[in-house]
Amino acid sequence: MTNPQRKNLTWAQESGYEFHAETEGVISEGARGLDIFRKAESFRDHVLGIHRNRPFEILDVQVEVIRAEEWGNIWKTVVLIPTAGLDLPDFDLLPRRETGGMSFLGIKGLDLKLAPTASEDERQLVDAFNKNYRLFGGGAFEAMETSIKSAGHPAPSLADMAPICKPGVLRFLSTASTGFIEVQNGYLAIRAPETRIITGAFSDVILHGRERESLLTVANDLLDVLANAAREAPLRVLRLENTFNPRQLLSSIIGGVIGFCLGGFTGILLLFLLKEKHLFLIPVLALGGAFLGRFIGNALLRFM
Repeated sequence: MTNPQRKNLTWAQESGYEFHAETEGVISEGARGLDIFRKAESFRDHVLGIHRNRPFEILDVQVEVIRAEEWGNIWKTVVLIPTAGLDLPDFDLLPRRETGGMSFLGIKGLDLKLAPTASEDERQLVDAFNKNYRLFGGGAFEAMETSIKSAGHPAPSLADMAPICKPGVLRFLSTASTGFIEVQNGYLAIRAPETRIITGAFSDVILHGRERESLLTVANDLLDVLANAAREAPLRVLRLENTFNPRQLLSSIIGGVIGFCLGGFTGILLLFLLKEKHLFLIPVLALGGAFLGRFIGNALLRFM
């Protein structure tokens, strides 16, 4: 048994929870289809129990990711709690600090907009939320799929997303430290937040032992806030805007491919033109061209 596993076992035993070093995933069948488990390769260190009168599961999930055009696997700690008794819509909240690539491709989710008559307090709440999270009604994958299939896909109504847009919820999310948040099929799942500014190409985001209790506490706090929000009036001057543009996504991808090919070709050409041969110019120029793909894509978008 590894040292992290020993910490997780000790925490589970001291808290009266059930621990499984080897596991096939969450036992709740309705939760297995969540986006947060979509690319799961394997699972480990599965803890089950009752916390603040709510059943929970917390485990490490291995997912496949791509970084700098290289595929790899990383581990992430995820907590899962049923949302029984709460009337919540399906949605995903993605931290902006972890999803910079989505902005590059034009995938921004729903923006919360306020009317000019909004108070300063309301404006600060909404600005903090928009700065920290991307909101996808129905789920990130589902929202993008629907937008691609249906041109001009409208944003969900404020009534549909009201439980998330209450002042108390926005205030909590403006200060809470969370990773990917998902509510689907009657379950809340939260991934451990990436708090490091600089990470390696493939960096695990896992919590060991009593560190896991912090994630469990945040999840229960969020459910308490959502429960209290049912008695709270929504922001009346708020509206939702769907900022996802499938054409921009397509043009950014095409622009990235064009930029990568042009950069690589330029690097090869310079090998023949320059007296000093610098092989590193080929990958550097290719990646630089790919980075400029968004600007190439925006130019293409004017003609699409």
